[in-house]
Amino acid sequence: MADRVRVALTPRHLERRLAQRRRLRRDQRLRDAGWYDPSPRSEQAGVFIGGCGRSGTTLFKEVLNRHPRLACGPETSLFGLPFSIDNIAVPWGMDRAELLAMQAACPNLLAFADRFADRFLAQEGKERWVEKTPNNVRAIGPILSWYPNARFIHVIRDGRDVACSLRHHPKERIEHGRIIPIETNNPMDRCATRWRDDVCDGLAYRGHPRVMEVRYEDLVRDPGDQFGRVCAFIGETFDESMLRPSANEPARPGQNLNNPDASSSITPKAIGRWERDLSGVERRVVDDIAGELLITLGYAPDHAWARGSRNDHE
Repeated sequence: MADRVRVALTPRHLERRLAQRRRLRRDQRLRDAGWYDPSPRSEQAGVFIGGCGRSGTTLFKEVLNRHPRLACGPETSLFGLPFSIDNIAVPWGMDRAELLAMQAACPNLLAFADRFADRFLAQEGKERWVEKTPNNVRAIGPILSWYPNARFIHVIRDGRDVACSLRHHPKERIEHGRIIPIETNNPMDRCATRWRDDVCDGLAYRGHPRVMEVRYEDLVRDPGDQFGRVCAFIGETFDESMLRPSANEPARPGQNLNNPDASSSITPKAIGRWERDLSGVERRVVDDIAGELLITLGYAPDHAWARGSRNDHE
């Protein structure tokens, strides 16, 4: 048998691996204690937003956050990832000890989420919680069960453009209680696989009466029409002022983590960036992994887009 190749881990990589193991152990203890109990129900009529990262979910929630009745803060990662206080404390600018005390006082995740949402809404002086975390798309079933009065919005974007954006995402990470810049260079196969898998998780609920599918391209080309439809779906009145950037955007540390331009004017300029950003080799990688889903969703009529480009030999 050939000898295994040993890969030397840098201290930073080793630290991250150990941290991941600690998170998994902590999550297993929560599961054993019934933290993710599927049986409770909430009266909150929340609006939950999810979709593959880099699909426009932050832009989407920033527009809804300008509605006089809707409040959306930074991502909480409450539902689509293992529960962690650290995912909330730094982006929200909240004291970790306060959050730990809140957790200790709650029997399960839903009770914690309700208490967290009530606190947030009281601070904002608004009536309805909007929770945007891309990974919500991986937990649509539990979210709909826990919140029978809620609405879920699945944001979809052309997977080729998403893959281009995921290549260098994230640009910031929370480490040791603070937000730090990082250099990311994800391989194209990983980017395409994430888009395919996350979108398929959302498509599993296509047709559900409390789930709405929204295309990023439609949002940026005709935001008035699309957000009018969204407001009708969630039972709110649309106001054109929602589409205009505000001088009083919330100042929480992680309100637009990794998306500093999300509060700017809506523009379609990022549509089709794959045509200039993907080399010929990268096009074929994306096509091999996600080509059939691109065709299913109407982003490509066939596989011809993946054959040939000005960077064909790169």
